Amino acid sequence: MNRKILIGILGFIFLDLYFNLVPVKLSNSYLQLATILLFFPLAHLVAKFVGINGLPGMGVHFHKGWGRNFLISFIIGFSFWALWDSYYFLIGDYQYEGINNHFIGMPLLEVVVGYLLGSLINDIIIRGYLIGLLRNSLNVKWVLAISILIYALEDFWYAGFSLSNIIFSIILGLSLTYAFYKTGSIWANTGIHFGSNMFYGLMSGQLGKPNSSLFIINKVGDNTIFSQIVDYGIPALMFLFMLWAIRFYKKSEQPLNVFPSQTLNR
Repeated sequence: MNRKILIGILGFIFLDLYFNLVPVKLSNSYLQLATILLFFPLAHLVAKFVGINGLPGMGVHFHKGWGRNFLISFIIGFSFWALWDSYYFLIGDYQYEGINNHFIGMPLLEVVVGYLLGSLINDIIIRGYLIGLLRNSLNVKWVLAISILIYALEDFWYAGFSLSNIIFSIILGLSLTYAFYKTGSIWANTGIHFGSNMFYGLMSGQLGKPNSSLFIINKVGDNTIFSQIVDYGIPALMFLFMLWAIRFYKKSEQPLNVFPSQTLNR
């Protein structure tokens, strides 16, 4: 392992631990927001230090069509997660019990800002940083596979470690990584990530914060083999849809999706 990659791995560990340990330890919302925002200059400096071109080198740049990419992906992520929950409502596993009147205002703002920044930062670390670090050293397929695997393993911060969570995250990671690779910037995959998380936030609230959702849902169904197939099937369908929908996206002018060693054919 060459020195650049080793230093890059240490930089990845630093950014990952900072994001997943520092803000969550703070009880004050303003301090949490401040430490989250501090991530961006830290990530820029770390990326520069390891040979990535700062935030732009990790796909965070406002190229022509970036907003369109984000919006299309947000709609896709939100819609497929809505489809997922609709199935459970149809079979009676989810029961609607009303609106949480305390959600409007600060709780809504916390859900929007929290999931937006959380999705963006996770995408910067897992796709922008890792792919930027490894793209000149490994075959493109290995780089993308490593990014997807690390994303799946990272899920233990939020949902605990289990085989079902890893499988689900690998399938979801296909869409996120494919969107990043094909467009060459962060916005297409962050749109999917934020859209799916936003729908989850409206239905289930923020992780670790009870009664923080807009809708009050009673989940009465059992976890069966068929329901697990559905849970894997929705992100799989979304990936198949992305293979078709990618033609409507705008590619970045900066060639983050071009790998010196090999290109990946669709």
